Amino acid sequence: MKIILNIFIPFLFITCASYQADKKYLVKERVSYGEHERQFGDLYLSSLKDAPLVITVHGGGWDSRDNTDFTSIAKSLASHGYNVFNINYRLAPKYKHPAPIDDLQLAIEFLKKNYREQLNINKIALWGYSAGAQITFLYAFKRDPSIKALVGGGGPYNFTWWPNSPIITPYMGVKHNDNIKAWMEASPFFSLSKDSPAIFMYHAKNDDLVEHSQMMAMYSKAKLLGVDVQAHTVPFWGHAYTFVFSDESVKKAIKFLNKRLL
Repeated sequence: MKIILNIFIPFLFITCASYQADKKYLVKERVSYGEHERQFGDLYLSSLKDAPLVITVHGGGWDSRDNTDFTSIAKSLASHGYNVFNINYRLAPKYKHPAPIDDLQLAIEFLKKNYREQLNINKIALWGYSAGAQITFLYAFKRDPSIKALVGGGGPYNFTWWPNSPIITPYMGVKHNDNIKAWMEASPFFSLSKDSPAIFMYHAKNDDLVEHSQMMAMYSKAKLLGVDVQAHTVPFWGHAYTFVFSDESVKKAIKFLNKRLL
């Protein structure tokens, strides 16, 4: 990534890639999982008994965007028989690392406490794009060994590649050279282990915001460790357009989840 930017064209997300099936579901909008104004999400409850849960986490450089970016993917997942919690989280620079990871943990704890009878809490997967991929992967690797599967798109998995990033630095609240260890600890790449959950990653070959080589480095390490991992390269588009238009990535990701959770 030359620099992590999140210059998305808002209207494009209205047409975000989707992959629909015919399973029925109910949507509960703006379900609060905490006390902060951004600690809420849209909850998609499947009509199927014991349906797995997928929590979706948006991108935006840790300092912008919201869960509406993931609405289409959330609907796709719900239509395939998943419960989905499509969340917002607190934003940088006011809320620094690990605030989004803390929020994800709070959201999961909230669901386990309040929706235990409606969700299969023994089958939880996480799906994030860009900053959301960093948030979900780090949470699964460092905090919750019960997570069964991860889907990540366009993820910045190793912060140390960009020591002068104007986006990572405010999120971390400390410069790279002043605390290299903190930057490494916030990078999922360094927490990946042989015990990590199944992983599906997708990334644009022409992504000039978060380089494609970020995915390949994660993929190679996961393979060497014996992790159940798949990687899909989008042969065209860039960072934002891959999220918006790569229906093939969504199809492959859902099929990946189906084999491991359904």
